[in-house]
Amino acid sequence: MKNNYLIAANWKQNGTKKSLSNLAKGIIQTAQNKKITNSIILLPPSIYIENISTLLKQKTLRNKKISLGAQNISPYMDGAFTGEISANMLKDYNCKYILIGHSERRHVFLEKNKEIAAKVKLAIDSKLSVIFCVGETITERNKKQTKRAIAQQLKIGLSSTVNLIKKNTARLVIAYEPVWAIGTGRTAKSKDIEDVHIFIRKTLSIILGNKSKSIKILYGGSVNEANASSILKLENVDGALVGGASLNTKKFIEICSSI
Repeated sequence: MKNNYLIAANWKQNGTKKSLSNLAKGIIQTAQNKKITNSIILLPPSIYIENISTLLKQKTLRNKKISLGAQNISPYMDGAFTGEISANMLKDYNCKYILIGHSERRHVFLEKNKEIAAKVKLAIDSKLSVIFCVGETITERNKKQTKRAIAQQLKIGLSSTVNLIKKNTARLVIAYEPVWAIGTGRTAKSKDIEDVHIFIRKTLSIILGNKSKSIKILYGGSVNEANASSILKLENVDGALVGGASLNTKKFIEICSSI
């Protein structure tokens, strides 16, 4: 039986300094009151990372089970890259996790597998942990190309970091997010989630060998307080990447405590 789930709150481009400070405080305090033992990652918009980092350092809010992450990272270390945020900048605010390859980065901002691979390499080189997102579009699903798409994303995305990940598998978390389920209210069926997570585990074993067994695989795709328990009970699901429901303290804590 899995004894520690990982629940990540992706706040995307939502909120203000005030609303997200209140949200973070609510999540931290409620998690303490309910004695939640599952690990939680907060992924605020980059402009508010400093603010959330400061909150997490406060004595009354400090919680070893709650970590800070960023929603994106530059594929470059430093230099003339206007608008980008480097790994070292994020580390200044005690960011431990970086979300890379999210479907919105792939399909709205048209990031390609090679660019995503460069971000993964830079993050892991910088001793940050990566939540690496993979998933199929509705077209790929309808054409029965789900496994092919995910295998390609994994193989290219991890191609430059195999040896580093083998040395420390805690540097990698995989999040399966079917693109057609993101923000739509549609969730993959339990059997489909299990099948894909098993396939991801097998593909990781081909890429990384036995070391892959300890890598957590999360599910993301309209996860909410109503369906979280049934999803997290699936044998090959190690946690969840939560979008809209993570913007509500009560709903998010219900997800964190549902298993």
